[in-house]
Amino acid sequence: MSFSIHLRSNAKINWTLDVLFKREDGYHELRTIYQTISLHDLIRITETSGTIEIACDDSRVPCDKTNLAYKAAAQFRELAGTKLGARIEIEKRIPVAAGLGGGSSNAAAVLLGLSRLWNFQPEEPDLVSIAARLGSDVPFFLMGGTALGVGRGEEVYSIEQAECEHLLLVNPGFEVSTAEAYERLARLTSARSAAMMPFTFFAAKGIRELSLAVTNDLEEVVLAAHPEIAEVKHRLLSLGARHAQMSGSGATVFGVFENMEMSRRAQSEMRAAGYWSEPARAISRREYWETLFQ
Repeated sequence: MSFSIHLRSNAKINWTLDVLFKREDGYHELRTIYQTISLHDLIRITETSGTIEIACDDSRVPCDKTNLAYKAAAQFRELAGTKLGARIEIEKRIPVAAGLGGGSSNAAAVLLGLSRLWNFQPEEPDLVSIAARLGSDVPFFLMGGTALGVGRGEEVYSIEQAECEHLLLVNPGFEVSTAEAYERLARLTSARSAAMMPFTFFAAKGIRELSLAVTNDLEEVVLAAHPEIAEVKHRLLSLGARHAQMSGSGATVFGVFENMEMSRRAQSEMRAAGYWSEPARAISRREYWETLFQ
């Protein structure tokens, strides 16, 4: 008899993203505030006799060894020292390569799901180490809620939980290369001091009002290269968003609205204009963990 487990794999937004400088290892030193949101993929993991398989309903997602969920399963299996395998089925609701962390979230969900499915609970540092090797955002999804990310984003620390009930996500329908976004950020130089206090730390002090004062250092250069994203931001603001900002390296923009009526009206307008658009809300760490396993 095959055993299966079902999980939610939540998306994230970045309330803030400060890019300080390029490090000697080639990565960039970041300060960011992550936030899990209600938009999520659905994942089903079924135990197999030895193979790792990936299936996904979105043709843009690779179903081979390059998939982060596959890599997560392979590395977790090595850590567990088992010969068991898994079939991982992913129902995508999070847009691909959209600045919402879909692939990273899927990888983290697989790590957590296999831990339960195979009845193997690794030491936390070992699990975090796997997550960090998989990608900069993956460790955050082992925590959820609102968290401060430092280093290249892989070092995460719990902070006061932000509250935001009425987010609207809008994606123009194309992917933005994270690597290219950083390359375009001309002000990234080794001369910028890490001692400079980034906005993220000030924002963290007033986390409950974070949606009123957020910044993304990548936004200017990405919007300049992709005016369609600038148009999305402009439309959201004209439709009543009190704030609109690109998440991560884009292309998704989130708008913060006062109430559900305004958000729904804006969603209708954005969909009529041909954009992918979905409502969402910030979810706390407690809710993240309470709804992780279905």
